[in-house]
Amino acid sequence: MSDKNKDPLVHLTAGAISGLASCVLLQPFDLVKTRLQQEKQLHQLNLLEPRNALLSTVKNIVSKHTFTGLWRGTVPTVFRNVPGSALYFFTLSEIRYMFAKRQQMNFEYTTKNALSNSSVSSLPTLSSGQNMIAGMVARSTVGFVMMPITVIKVRYESSFYNYKSIWNAMTSIIRNEGVKGFFYGYGVTVLRDAPQAGLYVLFYEKAKTSIGAWTSTHSYSIASPVVHSASAVFAGISSTIITQPFDMLKTRIQLKPLEYRNMWQAARKVFMEEGMLGFFDGITLRLARKTLQSAIAWTIYEGVVTEFQKRKTTLIDSEVSPT
Repeated sequence: MSDKNKDPLVHLTAGAISGLASCVLLQPFDLVKTRLQQEKQLHQLNLLEPRNALLSTVKNIVSKHTFTGLWRGTVPTVFRNVPGSALYFFTLSEIRYMFAKRQQMNFEYTTKNALSNSSVSSLPTLSSGQNMIAGMVARSTVGFVMMPITVIKVRYESSFYNYKSIWNAMTSIIRNEGVKGFFYGYGVTVLRDAPQAGLYVLFYEKAKTSIGAWTSTHSYSIASPVVHSASAVFAGISSTIITQPFDMLKTRIQLKPLEYRNMWQAARKVFMEEGMLGFFDGITLRLARKTLQSAIAWTIYEGVVTEFQKRKTTLIDSEVSPT
């Protein structure tokens, strides 16, 4: 069996490129989502008058910080998303490879079969259960490593905290809350991200398989990036809606840890004060961001890895061909 682990740099690089592109392009969605959830709490405290939330939030940010203010928090986002995305795709590929190896799949065969398939997948073909487990384990592991940066990012984007710099945010958290302050909201983050990542990989691979089967049945050809983008959009919408309540709770806990102490207490508080709809606060922006992010990240990732696999296959074939 070939050793796919000789190419970890490919998955790390592809993940980093996809993470950089998505976080820079979509940072305004993240910023506005955080501010909207923040203002919802201020409305309840009668600190602000009710208003057209989305438009007013955007106008307020632009008026105070100019148009570039919509990218406030991009630096911590890049510090989190680029290495986080690289580590996630690398970890995911390693876990999937272990599953494939356990099933005694030959990676070259899997790669060539994927390249000849209309869906053009850069990952080994696994069962639905294996896809879901791989996504959950990869996301929860990387999430723990990147959690301190996530906390800094959320607070830096919020106007609850007047941090002047990333360093100021770090020292302030350590001074006032200790090291544990960097891990506020990790429990609810895992409960959101692990299932979402698992469901995402499951839906994504299912969508690619379905599209591939349809194109094969109808003798129709669809470009690989289109297949990847369409599959990513479907998976992004499905997994985001299912896990939205956990995202809302995570943001509340990270912004106001003294008021929202843990997941169960926060859930009770939200339900009593806002009802079931409160759990879907901010879903519009998150849905738009996650869908676009998924399409960008996975299309770029699969494109880079698939191109590498094609070049590697061509090189191997040229070496074994008679001169």
